[in-house]
Amino acid sequence: MIIVRLYMKNSDCGERKAVSDSERRSAESSVNTVKKRRYPAIRLLRELRPYYGVMMLALAGMIFIGVAQLAVPYITRLLLKYISNSDPELPVKAVGLGLTLLGFYLLSAGGQFLRSYFSHVAAWGYIDGIRMKLYSHIQGMSMGFFQDKQTGQLLSRITADTSNIEPLVAHALPDFIVNGIIFIGTAILLFTINVKLAAMTLITIPVTVALAFIYATKFRPRFKQAHAKMGELNANIQDKLSGVREITSFNKQKECEESVGRTSKIHYKGIMSALKASAIMNPLILFNNNIGLVIVLIAGGILAWNGDVGAPDVVAFIMYVSYFYQPVIALAQIIEQFNTASTALERCYEILDTEDDIKDGPKSIPPASVKGEIEFHNVSFAYKKEEPVLKDVSIKVEPGKTLALVGPTGIGKTTMVNLLSRFYDVDQGQITIDGTDIRDLTLESLRNQISTVLQDVFLFHGTISENISFGSPDGPNTPKEKIEEAAKLANADEFIREFEDGYDTVVGERGMTLSGGQKQRISIARAILRDMPILVLDEATASVDTKTERLIRDALEKLCKGRTTVIVAHRLSTVRHADMIAVLGNCGIEELGTHEELMDKKGKYYSLVTEEGL
Repeated sequence: MIIVRLYMKNSDCGERKAVSDSERRSAESSVNTVKKRRYPAIRLLRELRPYYGVMMLALAGMIFIGVAQLAVPYITRLLLKYISNSDPELPVKAVGLGLTLLGFYLLSAGGQFLRSYFSHVAAWGYIDGIRMKLYSHIQGMSMGFFQDKQTGQLLSRITADTSNIEPLVAHALPDFIVNGIIFIGTAILLFTINVKLAAMTLITIPVTVALAFIYATKFRPRFKQAHAKMGELNANIQDKLSGVREITSFNKQKECEESVGRTSKIHYKGIMSALKASAIMNPLILFNNNIGLVIVLIAGGILAWNGDVGAPDVVAFIMYVSYFYQPVIALAQIIEQFNTASTALERCYEILDTEDDIKDGPKSIPPASVKGEIEFHNVSFAYKKEEPVLKDVSIKVEPGKTLALVGPTGIGKTTMVNLLSRFYDVDQGQITIDGTDIRDLTLESLRNQISTVLQDVFLFHGTISENISFGSPDGPNTPKEKIEEAAKLANADEFIREFEDGYDTVVGERGMTLSGGQKQRISIARAILRDMPILVLDEATASVDTKTERLIRDALEKLCKGRTTVIVAHRLSTVRHADMIAVLGNCGIEELGTHEELMDKKGKYYSLVTEEGL
């Protein structure tokens, strides 16, 4: 028996005035997300903890490199002193200095290996981890998350953005540490050689720091905007490649090429704007530092002429000064890499910090045993607050019975089955299975009770056998006999065996090598093999011809026995044998009964049958 309470409504269905739980959670989530993403670099350092061991090896290599570089001017200074003093042991000491220098070069080479290899181990290990986190997080989100997002944009987060983090971990961070070691070591040595000259090297530093700060704060948004445009470009290309059949059919190749070209040009202009700023600032910083070197050269010459400093010290000092400015010059490039990676991190964390409104509660439990009783209790729902789709809908389906939902397109039929699977949560009321609110069941256990066949069939790139077994609890380990039995029940076995490779035929992306009816029957076989107590058929026979529909209907009648079935359909042949038919109107159920009862009423259902060809 199926019970329904009809809701009398105005044409606009009214408007929800109370703020729903999902809206409140969304608002709270937004605030928390902003807080979490405020310092992406600090968060990155915390998440790199599993790689601290290999990063320490990389750090050892950086120290070796820094020490080796600092040793070169010092050894040169000693040699010049021996030469200027006409040291009688100069040949022996020169050989000793040469061998010492060779040792430092070997130390530097080993350091280069440690730094390069192990910093990349940390970088790509982290990227591999965050990619899987992003994919897992996105895959686990509810359908509401995907409403305003394109596949290409999400793909860009998982691939392009994560790749842009690599230069920060593998290059910018090591460069920062190496240059920091060189900067501090050089400063100490400079002041040891001559305090006056060392003080003069600091004259241009404030200007360099100011330029670097301006670059970091003013031009960073340009890199972020360029990354966003890259996501839009990926999304556009993804759409065009997915719709290549339609594009070719309508001869729209030129228009689509122009569309991709416009998006690509916008990204090009955005990235060039950011790189232009970088191209201006880097020479400015380099020129400013070269001015400092000029000052030191002049001052060193004057001090040497006055006898305040020796020639070997001046030469060593000038060599050290070039090392001293090297970290400052590298700072601009490090900032550029940091900006690029920081932007990518923010985009990745934006996804990871987005909390799903549809999730297990603290007391969610799996059902012990499902009979299949479904009940909607005063359910109201809207995708947008101002546009209600369902209003105060109540209906009950007894175990093993079939309910058909009919009505015009966009009236809420598919919404009801989406709510049943908790792809969305109700705004008001509740949906129960065997008397238990579905929000009190774990999502996994809830969806494990439902087999679904959709109008828009999605087949994965793979074999027919793999696509049928996709819905099976055993997955790819499903016995071949069970796969073939399900295909026979769905009347798919015959056409499958006509293919040269039979069940091992590769269907191509989205099943492009199959007709609509063939894809539909494979989808039905997938649901049959899943064998769950609740069956949802959402326009399941919309893509098949009359003969195939008859064969499928016979199979479905056998499948529906003992199962609670909800059918969303337009075709009369699909719904006429349902235990009860619910006719949906604006935001609710307007008529309810069997086919014969509704035809006798000569109401909305009667009009659909006679005027719209249901």
